[in-house]
Amino acid sequence: MKRRAVLFDLGGVLFGPGLQHFLGSCERHFALPSSFLQKVLFAGSSESPYAKAMKGQITLSQLCSEVEEGCRQHASASGVTLPATFSISRIFEEMAAKGTINTPLLQAAGVLRRNGFKTCVLTNNWVDDSAGRLFTATLMNMLHRHFDLVIESCRLDMQKPDPQIYTYALGTLQVEPQEAILLDDIGENLRPAREMGMATILVRDTDAVLKELEQLSGVQLLGLEEPLPTACDPSSVSHGYVSIRPGVQLHFLEMGEGPVICLCHGFPETWLSWRYQIHLSPDYSTTATSFCSTAEPEQPPLPRSPAGTLLKP
Repeated sequence: MKRRAVLFDLGGVLFGPGLQHFLGSCERHFALPSSFLQKVLFAGSSESPYAKAMKGQITLSQLCSEVEEGCRQHASASGVTLPATFSISRIFEEMAAKGTINTPLLQAAGVLRRNGFKTCVLTNNWVDDSAGRLFTATLMNMLHRHFDLVIESCRLDMQKPDPQIYTYALGTLQVEPQEAILLDDIGENLRPAREMGMATILVRDTDAVLKELEQLSGVQLLGLEEPLPTACDPSSVSHGYVSIRPGVQLHFLEMGEGPVICLCHGFPETWLSWRYQIHLSPDYSTTATSFCSTAEPEQPPLPRSPAGTLLKP
């Protein structure tokens, strides 16, 4: 049966390193025994703090609280001294600060999608209510733009390797197990998928993964470079100015015909920040404006009071 869908894990696959790496980093930072945090995090199997967080039964901040209490109990029972500065939240802060997107795999997902494959992110994830929740939201939003489907375990009250989450993903994608490929960095998560009939790839080395994925999909993924978008030629677009008050003009560019799309930039940019997008919508009239507070000084100096403070116009 022809393969029609590819499912990618997030941590350790599309974004890395995975959680295990940061657990080890935290243990080394606080001089804890090897696997100390892992034993606490996964203690209780299906009722462990990790399992409850992955199923959305507790939030990330609640996970940190439960794990820290478990660490205190485990340290007391095993004769380990926890530093006064000990904090589980360090794991997730470091993950946000040092984790990176696996660009070759993200690009491969795009190539597969353009070749007719359905693509999906299938991840064990938590509900992030921490101070770093903006990072998590930004990451997930980016994934939604690049994949047909993003499935987070915490939204479903089920987690990998529960076969039910694979059944749910396949049903949502409308493919049979034999038509799907699953990539994960944890062998335990691949086993039930493989037993269902899915092709599986254990992620370790990116080049090896791309080679195997290329063989299973029949789509060339190695040696490809994503083409850079083409910037518009400033001389090929219509330039104009609008006076908004004496001595102050807004510079704008316009291209195309049809319903208007207005492209606005932030400080300290100009219309040039939209040079790759302004010409991509031929069925619309696209306008990009350079606001007067930035690099094109159409505004005269603002008046100041005798004390030197700016006066409002």
